[in-house]
Amino acid sequence: MQSKADLKLQYKDELAAITPFAQLNMGLKTEQSYLKIEKYNIICAPYRISLSGATLLGAFSKEEQSFFQRFTNSLSGLSLAFQAANNPNPIKIFARCFIKAINPMKGRENFGLIEVVFKPCPPDLEAILIDYFMLLDKLKVEYNDFSAKAIPINSQSSSIMGFNNYALMAYAGDQSKVAIFSIASDSIEFLVPMNGPILDQGKTLTVKLFFKSSQFSVTCTITELARLQHGIQKVKAMLQFSPELVSIIEKYRINELLHRQKNIELKVSGQA
Repeated sequence: MQSKADLKLQYKDELAAITPFAQLNMGLKTEQSYLKIEKYNIICAPYRISLSGATLLGAFSKEEQSFFQRFTNSLSGLSLAFQAANNPNPIKIFARCFIKAINPMKGRENFGLIEVVFKPCPPDLEAILIDYFMLLDKLKVEYNDFSAKAIPINSQSSSIMGFNNYALMAYAGDQSKVAIFSIASDSIEFLVPMNGPILDQGKTLTVKLFFKSSQFSVTCTITELARLQHGIQKVKAMLQFSPELVSIIEKYRINELLHRQKNIELKVSGQA
């Protein structure tokens, strides 16, 4: 078993993007995050976070950004709240930090990114981040273990997986509904309707998947493309690692096994 010091060294350069998946698994309560700069409290949300610091997303005008930029290179305090699923009370963490930069967010007017460096990272925050990085490592192993093990999408698998049989493809500025008929941790197969965009092999696209538990997008590259009758396109694409999808597949494999065992038991009891 690795020591705390070993884990800190292992994950010292890891950076967590604060996605809905990260929020859920860390228990992060983004609405309770704020940065205290002298007498000012800036409501912000973690955008990226590591053991050494964080990038925070704040909503303020150009004038406010200009005003707060004068506090670059000064000390501040970041307040965060986390709540584990089995804990009714949130953990409140206060991190002393150094403001590295305050810049406008590209393409998002009235939003700014605040970069801070922890002085140092609080122990509770370290533990939460290390647990999350360990979860990602576990899912990356399962991404490889579940690769090339396609799950046919039908009424039974959709029910066990909690898939809503709804997916949207985004490609070259166009968006269209697609029909998923097979999925694995590293690949996806689907049909594009006749009114969908014309695809090209080797190109990258995103598919947004709708599950009962969550909605998220996966990035993939077209590896096989067939043009069928009436303009329908049959696509197979390789998926980049998606912790959301691998986590769902992991739960599906467990639930599928339990479902099969239950059916066997029912058959045995019926014969008896």
